[in-house]
Amino acid sequence: MAELDITSPLLSSPSSYQPQTVLTVHDDQDSEPSNLQSSLPTTILHQNHNHGRTHNENGHHSSPNPYEFLRSGGFSVPASTTVDPFRNETPFISGIYEVIKIVLCLPIALARLVLFGASLVVGYMATKVALAGWRDKQNPMPKWRCRLMWVTRVCARFILFSFGYHWIRRKGKPAPREIAPVVVSNHVSYIEPIFYFYELFPTIVASESHDSIPFVGTIIRAMQVIYVNRFSPTSRKNAVNEIKVEYLPLIMPSDHQKQNAVRFAERTGRAMASALNVVQTSHSYGDLMLLMKAAQLQQEKPWIYMVEMARIESLYHISSLEAVDFLDKFLSMNPDPSGCVKPHDFLRVLQLKACTLSEEIFGFLDVEKNGSITFKQFLFGSAHVLKLPLFRQACELAFAECDTDGDNFCTKKELADVLRHTFRELDDDEVQGLFNLFDTDNDGRMSRDDFFYCLRKNPLVIAIFSPRLLRKNLSKAGDKMLEDIV
Repeated sequence: MAELDITSPLLSSPSSYQPQTVLTVHDDQDSEPSNLQSSLPTTILHQNHNHGRTHNENGHHSSPNPYEFLRSGGFSVPASTTVDPFRNETPFISGIYEVIKIVLCLPIALARLVLFGASLVVGYMATKVALAGWRDKQNPMPKWRCRLMWVTRVCARFILFSFGYHWIRRKGKPAPREIAPVVVSNHVSYIEPIFYFYELFPTIVASESHDSIPFVGTIIRAMQVIYVNRFSPTSRKNAVNEIKVEYLPLIMPSDHQKQNAVRFAERTGRAMASALNVVQTSHSYGDLMLLMKAAQLQQEKPWIYMVEMARIESLYHISSLEAVDFLDKFLSMNPDPSGCVKPHDFLRVLQLKACTLSEEIFGFLDVEKNGSITFKQFLFGSAHVLKLPLFRQACELAFAECDTDGDNFCTKKELADVLRHTFRELDDDEVQGLFNLFDTDNDGRMSRDDFFYCLRKNPLVIAIFSPRLLRKNLSKAGDKMLEDIV
């Protein structure tokens, strides 16, 4: 990995997200790979079982691609950042000297507590008067009510004083509202919203849960807050000695960025990271959810399971909750203290029999070819397969192969008949294990909903149906289904 300085953003340009592998497919047709309507039937009906091999950048052969029948060209996993934005690196201070300081400063703490309480009560009463009788919440607050809110804004400054922010240095100045009506800021603690309320009295975007906070909820409503429905984030305690709100030069969107809000947001983020002289990462609240899940399951190093969720959401449209589900599955594979899973545990959890195809599935994820996989590789690989354009179509065809009598259910025997095209020697216990994996509601039979739900939770398993889909001469009904899907 190239060495980065502290101003280098980790959010690369979109071109860096492109797969770093090249797939060679020998087709009888001269159709373009992007022409799915003409190439799909040829790929599924006429491709032989000798899977195409992927090539790395040096031209060396890697393991066969078991998802070639879905038109997968492989995937790449971006290098992980060494930055952990959720870890507080402030050294722990203890000892007799610290205890003596706490005792001597108790009177000061009590005085600050009184100032804080008095400021909060006065600001709350002023806000109640400003809101009294106001029903038209869709339009800006009348000017005379805004003037009353100045009392609350002054109280907010006293609250900052009680917290120890006696003098706040300012660098630059905000542009007029007419020129720059939107203020974008980094948010690292509960302090800066109080400052912004005092300094700018803006309309803010906040979680719905803030509305129910005593005293504060009333003040937030007076700011005509724009609520968003999201999980209430766990607060992070940051030891700060002073607050700086630095007003950067205006960033005006180009004509292209006016049509693409994501590009404009990336440009704004890079400007803030550069001004703060920090590394820009793609971590989001989803990474905190992964961290908490790993800690809840008593992993030795829970932070190694963070994957920069903002990047994955952008690439594969995988939600944070889906990522947590994938982590739960991965952790059931008994990763070692470094967060790596060996083939045996991987196959055990997915109920896969040790065979050539199972080795290819594991090798597909093991992009570094070191005999183990990380959660990031497992998540990227699973998301890649799940979001392939032909994934759902393959699920439809696979279930049609299993449902031989057309009753929208698959029996254990029907599943075994299909899987014996993949696993030549499959005993009854192994069939039962796979059947239990698909029988998600544990009612003793596999419905169509069970089948699709299982493959969405375990998209890598779709590969076990590839030999059946590739070898079988589909009937006219199957051809009709394929044409309808295409």
